[in-house]
Amino acid sequence: MILLGALAWSAYIFRTSKLAKSYSEVNLQFTKTALLALMYGAWFLTTAASTLASAGTSFLSTGWVEALTPLWSGWNSPVVWLLLAYSAVGPGAVADLLQQQGQKETSASESNIILCMESVFAAVCAFVLLGEVSSMKEMVGGFLIVVAAILASK
Repeated sequence: MILLGALAWSAYIFRTSKLAKSYSEVNLQFTKTALLALMYGAWFLTTAASTLASAGTSFLSTGWVEALTPLWSGWNSPVVWLLLAYSAVGPGAVADLLQQQGQKETSASESNIILCMESVFAAVCAFVLLGEVSSMKEMVGGFLIVVAAILASK
């Protein structure tokens, strides 16, 4: 699964580099968000139907909200919805728009290396800001990811 995830990520980076030169960042972001919303919506509906079937109820009967509450216990909290909206706009949409703008200016190989450095940046920020120290296993894993990205880009 991890290798498939890495393959999908690399394919995404290379496709985005190619598409970013032909389409506006906003159109790409809208398309990506719409497709992900459809996939996550289908995932939720499948999980909800399975949960309701296990509880012996359906969307048409009373008690379906209580049956689905364990899927996301914070669904009725305004603070949770505000945090969700913030994370969708800030780190989600804005970061993607900036990434796509950057990928217009660099090659797919360079983009892949830069984006694979995310784990290194996260480790450095965790150390500087939070005082976290990575374990040897984490450092070796991060090193292997970076080396793999560099080798794959040649």
